[in-house]
Amino acid sequence: MITVLAIDALEYTLVEKFDCNNLKQKYYGKTNISEFSEPRTMVLWSSFMTGKNMEKEILAKGDKEMWNTRLDIKDTFFDQFENPKIIDLPGFNYITDQHDQERKLLKEFFDVQSEEEKDQVRVEYNNLAFEHHRKIKEEFIEVLEADHDFILGYFSVADVIGHLNFGNRTMMKMIYKDLDEIAGSLKNQFIVLSDHGMEQIGIFGDHSNYGFWSTDFKDLDNPGITDFAEIIREMR
Repeated sequence: MITVLAIDALEYTLVEKFDCNNLKQKYYGKTNISEFSEPRTMVLWSSFMTGKNMEKEILAKGDKEMWNTRLDIKDTFFDQFENPKIIDLPGFNYITDQHDQERKLLKEFFDVQSEEEKDQVRVEYNNLAFEHHRKIKEEFIEVLEADHDFILGYFSVADVIGHLNFGNRTMMKMIYKDLDEIAGSLKNQFIVLSDHGMEQIGIFGDHSNYGFWSTDFKDLDNPGITDFAEIIREMR
């Protein structure tokens, strides 16, 4: 079985800072996403699973409609496996209701005026993200025991929480330690991969122009996110 721990906005510098050894594995580094005009989540994960730059096609749908992208499995490397399990991946089977609620609260946070109102919205936003993370984590751990030859679990919590709380190092450390524990629970060969990282802008966070990767089996040097379709095919 091959497993991919797909973590949105896993930031290289915080993996180092918080000493997340399970996420780092033996070999780790930054992914090269310089071929893309901007680090958009839907674009990058769609490009990952197809092995080709999907930016033009995805952005042509518009900012709202792009989140409804559902690629057919035959257009991805997932169809190379007999019994793959993909959990909540943007561009494939993303839970759009969750994303819609997050975007609604994010907009509300910047629309309200008082600090008290902002604090209330932030609490609701954070609770929504953490509850979703718990559900995805439970599903991911459960399917690890099932008969799948490929498993990908997508975790959005570092990205979602990071947008409003990246300057809160206590909260971010808690998230990274939890993700590190998930990586530590994996027994078979796995890849850790992020679409992009996150840079601090005041107390907030925005997408950085590189991602993160790690493996225990091979030094990938400075791979592009589109390289992983072939890398994973070769692991079969």
